[in-house]
This record gives sequence, C-alpha cells and structure tokens, in this order.
Amino acid sequence: MALIDQRWEEHGPKFLKRLSERGLLSFERAQIWNKESKVMRFIIFRYQSADAVKKCAPIWKEIEKTIFQNAGVKVIAYRGVSMEYWAQEKD
Repeated sequence: MALIDQRWEEHGPKFLKRLSERGLLSFERAQIWNKESKVMRFIIFRYQSADAVKKCAPIWKEIEKTIFQNAGVKVIAYRGVSMEYWAQEKD
C-alpha cells in the first residue's frame, strides 16, 4: 500500500483536476479496521451524473496503469447510485 500511497501523492492531484473537469464532485478514502489485520480500503466517488461517470472512465484507465501497476493489490470497482447521503451541518 505504501507504493500506491506514494504514487497517488505524486499523481493524484493532476488526476483529480481532470476528473473534476468531467464531473467528479468528491471522493472519500477510508481504511477498514478488521480483526484479520489485512489492510483494506474503500473509496467512494461522487459524480454529477451517470454521463460524468462515463466521461471519467478513460481517466480511470490511466489511473489504473499509473497508480496500481505492479503494486500487488486487488482492486474491485463497483458502480451504483447513492440511496442516501448524510453529512453533519457545520455552524
């Protein structure tokens, strides 16, 4: 994971700029705590529309090659629609 983190730190901002220009609204990266001591992460991406997801797809192919190549991790992508979203209001 350290290699992926290093690559993302270097290349991530450029990719995020391009993705946001095509409709990416936000993303959240989190690490899952589990008793098997496996490092697992999930990332949630929010887009303006289904069309924005399609426009971002070619960039994701570049990200896979740049960030995950030879990193020895398993990446599973699920696509769907938010059913509910909640965030605490800030004063």
